[in-house]
Amino acid sequence: MFLKSLKIFGFKSFPDSVSLDFSNGITSLLGPNGCGKSNIVDAIKWVLGEQSTKTLRAGRMEDVIFNGTDTRKPLQVAEVSLVVSNENQVLPSDAPEIEIKRRIYRSGESEYFINNTRVLLKNIKELFLDTGVGKSAYSILEQGKIDQILSSRPEDRRYIFEEAAGISRFKAQSQDAERKLEKTDENIQQVEIILREVRRNYETKKNQASKAITYRELKKEQFTLEVDLQLSTLKSYIMLQNSKEEQKVRGERELENQKGSLVSFDEEILELQERMRGLGSQRISIQTELQRLDEAIKGRADKLDLLTVRFRDFLQRKEEAGSRSQDILERIERDKQEIDEKFSTMADIDDSIEELNNEIEKNQKGIDRTRALITSQNQEISETEIEDIALDEEMDALSEQLKRLTDVIVIELEEKLKASGYNLEEKKVALTAFEEKLRYVSSSVSDHEQFLQKLKTTGFSSEELLSQELKFQGTLGVGLNSLRTLFETYLSHEASFIDDLISPEGIITEKHGVDRAMGEKRKMLSSNRERISYLREENAKLSSSLEAYQAAISDQRVALNQLIGQKESAREWIAKLQRSVTEQEYQYRDAVKLADSAQEGIYETQEDIRGVESEVAEMKSTIASMNEELKDLIVRIEELGSSIREKQGKKDSSYEQIQAIKSDVEKLGYQIEQLGENITAIYTNFFDNYGKSLKEYENRLTEDIVDIPVLKANLDEVKKRIASMGYINQMAEDEFSEIKEQYDFLTKQMDDLNKAKEDLASVVLEIKTRSEELFLATYRQISTNFQEMFRRLFGGGRAELKLVDPENVLVSGIDILAQPPGKKLTHLSLLSGGERSMTAVALLFATYQVKPSPFCVLDEIDAALDDRNIGFFLSVLQEFAQKSQFIIITHNKHTVMGSDTLLGVTQVEAGVSTMVSYRIGRVAGESVILNDEAQAVSFDETGSVAP
Repeated sequence: MFLKSLKIFGFKSFPDSVSLDFSNGITSLLGPNGCGKSNIVDAIKWVLGEQSTKTLRAGRMEDVIFNGTDTRKPLQVAEVSLVVSNENQVLPSDAPEIEIKRRIYRSGESEYFINNTRVLLKNIKELFLDTGVGKSAYSILEQGKIDQILSSRPEDRRYIFEEAAGISRFKAQSQDAERKLEKTDENIQQVEIILREVRRNYETKKNQASKAITYRELKKEQFTLEVDLQLSTLKSYIMLQNSKEEQKVRGERELENQKGSLVSFDEEILELQERMRGLGSQRISIQTELQRLDEAIKGRADKLDLLTVRFRDFLQRKEEAGSRSQDILERIERDKQEIDEKFSTMADIDDSIEELNNEIEKNQKGIDRTRALITSQNQEISETEIEDIALDEEMDALSEQLKRLTDVIVIELEEKLKASGYNLEEKKVALTAFEEKLRYVSSSVSDHEQFLQKLKTTGFSSEELLSQELKFQGTLGVGLNSLRTLFETYLSHEASFIDDLISPEGIITEKHGVDRAMGEKRKMLSSNRERISYLREENAKLSSSLEAYQAAISDQRVALNQLIGQKESAREWIAKLQRSVTEQEYQYRDAVKLADSAQEGIYETQEDIRGVESEVAEMKSTIASMNEELKDLIVRIEELGSSIREKQGKKDSSYEQIQAIKSDVEKLGYQIEQLGENITAIYTNFFDNYGKSLKEYENRLTEDIVDIPVLKANLDEVKKRIASMGYINQMAEDEFSEIKEQYDFLTKQMDDLNKAKEDLASVVLEIKTRSEELFLATYRQISTNFQEMFRRLFGGGRAELKLVDPENVLVSGIDILAQPPGKKLTHLSLLSGGERSMTAVALLFATYQVKPSPFCVLDEIDAALDDRNIGFFLSVLQEFAQKSQFIIITHNKHTVMGSDTLLGVTQVEAGVSTMVSYRIGRVAGESVILNDEAQAVSFDETGSVAP
């Protein structure tokens, strides 16, 4: 399965119908910033079912429809079609090609199609489950999604592993089964509620039929007792009403007699109250005068207090004025002395200012010398860096030459080995034969020497010894000839062409020369880098010295400003003190005048105090005589009040009797009226309850009727029996038959629901067990692959995957720890942008090793990678491109040149994206990018392809 084509119409910046045909391997999607490249990725995600407007970079879903430009009107519909090859039946369909289409209207209505058949969104999602393809699977990886993978919560990274493990479909099935299980539980609860109610009715209906006859008999007896009770009550009400009317007539006569006695009490009380008012006026007049005198005394007391305060104030003023005049004389003397001291301080400040100016001049000269030295050393650093750049270029050239020589050595070695017929096995056989023959000859020589020695000891003559020696030498000559032949055979198997390779003119010697040249360049680079490092350290020290000079000058200037400020402050302070001395001399004269004025006030206040004390004594004498008069008046008023209260009490007692009699009469009238209403109510209630008139039974009023308590007791007993029977349903038998049928149906339904619940629970358990096994197996494979891929992409280091909650595998988050070479093992948030990108790519490719996605879209994930990491990335990408189809949006030249196919996006018309196709060709023996007219194109300064 791979992506064949993508057709876009009206989606974002593509108002015209645009078709993109994709091929196997790596396809680079090129174009300047803002031309609409990422809109193609959005289109793929959108047609695969993306519902998040934030992910699609839109405010609402209708915003994906082309919104118009200055020269074009907005469209009313957007449509994206994606054609996927399915020849290997990876997708659950027999069709060799599957077209996924999504359409949206400006009204907000959306449509989904599979092979032009309208479907639901969930059908599209189910089609790609567990394939690695989908709007949230690992088939689409963007720069922003890298941060999402690496920075999101550990629980949010599970989707990659679930998709690779192939449990997404199981997870969907498990969720569906759990929803059905929840629905079954709800149905069971509902049936249980209904069954409880039906069971209760079932038992109730069973007993209701037997109660009907007993109920009718008791109701008949109740009616008879009710008639007797109502007649007895009616008779009692009529007799009580007649008695109340007689009592009311007697009360009205007694009420008239009592009203006459109230008139005499009113006349006596009125006369006493008139006398009381006269005495009260006198009392008020005396009390008013006493109050006036009391207020006058209080006023005099306040005045006396005020005069006393004033007297003390004058005394204090006199004392303060004398003290103040003395203080002013002392301050005048101190200020004059301080003026002399300030003049001396100003002279010292002038000396300090001259000294600071000299120090500032010295430090400024030090700054000039330090800056000149830093400039000189920076110039040397720049020149050395330029030299390093030239050395780097020479190193690159030597590296290319070394690579070429290595390839030539390998080719020549292989060709010469074939031409020479060199055979390692034959060489080993020849060497073994030579070594065996050599050991034989050596052994023979040793044995012959021992033999001759033995002959000498046994007394053989010289001639015999010589004969044996000549005989042995003949044999030894034959052996040496054979040994020489074997050695020549061994030498014939030696690779003589190696001498040509390592000769002074040979290619290996040339390679050694390149190696030595590269070593010398490396030493020069190392020496230059050490010199640059040394100069930069010296510059850093000089910068510190420069900062120290500048800080010293800054501090000295601050101190100089402070001294100047102190001198100015001293000058101002002298002027202020001189003004103060003049003002204090005036204040001294004012203080002397104030003391004289205070003494005059003391004499005047003493006279006023004596006059007020005399007035207060006269007023107190008048108050004493008026209090005696007031006491006599209060006694007379109390005697009159006592008489009035006595008369009022008698009047109140008589009035209360009248009110009591009047209340009794009114109460009797109300009771008579109430009895009439009760009699009427008896007739009305009886008719309302039984539909008959009680007057039909009035002829029995003259008869003796059983007492009301006895009737009530009998009636209550009958009512209790009826009440104890509960509700009586005359149709109970028919209703019981219907209830029984319903009860049997619900019981069977409950059994079926419980069986279905057990089956669903078993399915959920089986799915979770299988999912956990698949997930753990995939997790372990990805973890192992991730460590290997991380080391491969980073050229070392290590990385780990870690389950946050190993006890709950299906919900556990996954932590990622990474340790690039030379760093400590750390969390991803502390890595650089390039390291984070490479870590995400390592995780992506580790997942691909377990379950490769048929196709993958990479949106500028190489943006943060340097040239070295791009090389690692491309080598791995080209390896995986043998099994998967890659579409990569990029601005990187190396990525572009490593692609098989190129697609370009541009905006000839502002706001309108169009497609341009490119291909890889060769011009002058070099790989270049050609457009449709076979014209070479190059990269502009933004990294985009430009003609």
